[in-house]
Amino acid sequence: MRVKSEAKRQAILEVAREAFTRQGFETTSMSAIASAVGGSKATLYNHFSSKEALFEAVMLEFGRRMRIAEAFEELDATAALPTQLQRLGKYYLCFMLHPEVMALRTVVLHEAARSQVGRRFYALGPEKGWKLFSQFLSSHQARLAFDDPWICAMHFKGLLEAELIEPCSLGARPMPADDELDRVVSRAVRVFLAAYGRGG
Repeated sequence: MRVKSEAKRQAILEVAREAFTRQGFETTSMSAIASAVGGSKATLYNHFSSKEALFEAVMLEFGRRMRIAEAFEELDATAALPTQLQRLGKYYLCFMLHPEVMALRTVVLHEAARSQVGRRFYALGPEKGWKLFSQFLSSHQARLAFDDPWICAMHFKGLLEAELIEPCSLGARPMPADDELDRVVSRAVRVFLAAYGRGG
């Protein structure tokens, strides 16, 4: 019974992800999702208490499938710092530039002014990951000079996003090839270490 219930939950999440991506949060209805899944609204509400809860679950499940949390959790404080920065930076940019991530992010930004969806998503997703990264940076204080590891982490995030996120999100340039992504991340790592590395 538990396996069947989990299968139903995954089916709901898949239908809901497609609906939210295509229609946005506001115009997607729980009735339409229930109908597309092939069940009743009562069954849908047995799994998710509200549309907000469903959307939150969609975002978390998508992040789990894309393994973005693992990219932060697998940071190795004993490995070479530039290598770890390059690895995380490449994975992060690949994730952020994924078409479905960009589409869902647009939905979150649009909904953030009207509900707690944006705040909840930030706390459970981006904030959690970048806190792990700031802790990772704290383990490298012999190599890095900073007053606040969180601000340091945000500067690295900003360097990663600077060249590609806005123009790609707005369709102002094509998606980068893999070798260009490597170069973008390398530049971000180089500037970051020049700014925060002890001795330059």
